[in-house]
Amino acid sequence: MVSLASFNANNLFLRYKFQSSYPGDQSKKSADEASEALGLGFLPGLKFRNFPRQNFIIWDAYRRKMTGTVLKAGDKKLPDILCLQEVESMAAIRLFNSEILGNHYTNFMLIDGLDDRLIDVAIMSTLPIKDVRSHVDDKKDGKAIFSRDCLEATIELPDGKDLTVFINHLKSKLAMPSGGKSKKQVEKEAHEKRRLQAETVRKIVRDRFRGELDTALYCVLGDFNDTPTSPSLAPLTLNASFLHSVVDEFFDPQDRYTYYWRSKNRVSQIDYILASKALLQRIKTQANKGARPVIPREGLSFKPSAKTGDALPPKFTFFEPDETFTKDAKGKAPEPVTIDFNFARLPGIEDDPTNPVSDHAPVKVWL
Repeated sequence: MVSLASFNANNLFLRYKFQSSYPGDQSKKSADEASEALGLGFLPGLKFRNFPRQNFIIWDAYRRKMTGTVLKAGDKKLPDILCLQEVESMAAIRLFNSEILGNHYTNFMLIDGLDDRLIDVAIMSTLPIKDVRSHVDDKKDGKAIFSRDCLEATIELPDGKDLTVFINHLKSKLAMPSGGKSKKQVEKEAHEKRRLQAETVRKIVRDRFRGELDTALYCVLGDFNDTPTSPSLAPLTLNASFLHSVVDEFFDPQDRYTYYWRSKNRVSQIDYILASKALLQRIKTQANKGARPVIPREGLSFKPSAKTGDALPPKFTFFEPDETFTKDAKGKAPEPVTIDFNFARLPGIEDDPTNPVSDHAPVKVWL
């Protein structure tokens, strides 16, 4: 039995801390540039495999240790295949593996993307990665489609079959006005780009497995940055009959949330594993044996009561129903509802809800 998880690790950065100049700069001529790097005094790690421990951080050590704890949900083991979003570099995930995860993983892949924050998608696996394809340079009308890649990776399973994952982190809804454009225009462009990305992913999968869409083992997974019935995601979640949502299959609607928006005290589903028919059947087989998919949420934060200042989790948070809920006779969707949000968190998060493992929960399955 093999375990697979997808997780937005929320800024899994390696930042090399400079005192005055770049490492190895004997002339010290880089001092000014280093002090201004990224506006923070930090740069992505250099001198691969030779990091002075006092000069690097994986943001931050305690938080990342708790990441490992969350990922062990269900069977008390780290997943065999871990697909990550919001990670900075190959060096970062290798150090995360060696310093935090006890060298659990032996195979890695990450392709640097085009995101201004330097966040990428990645895969870490205990099983051989036998084939990789990047789409970071795919273009339409001369413009890049993906800022963080649609990373294809084929893993050789213990039974000799191949599993192909398509790891994605689609365009965010959050868009700040820029270049003289209004917030509304920037947001509209963000929705259009996310839909183009979804359409492109659907085409990539269909072309890759043409003639064996129902029989091959594959899945599209990651942080899609929108809810299941959004028009932006429709090409993947509504209009791709060969993709099947694991979250929809195994969880009731109000228990499908994977994301907590702390400032609004709301939850929603924006993280997915969309499986082929053959892969979904394998997941169902393992679920029938007791290994049901999980969405471990103990790494999520909460919003303390503004009235009492109580540091304990509030009992309720808002859940926003979407089109997956039945409309009334007038075609009106249900109003947002409240759900019980008072569950056990990791100790550090109960002490400080502003420092969660991530604002996302992993989605973990067995196959």
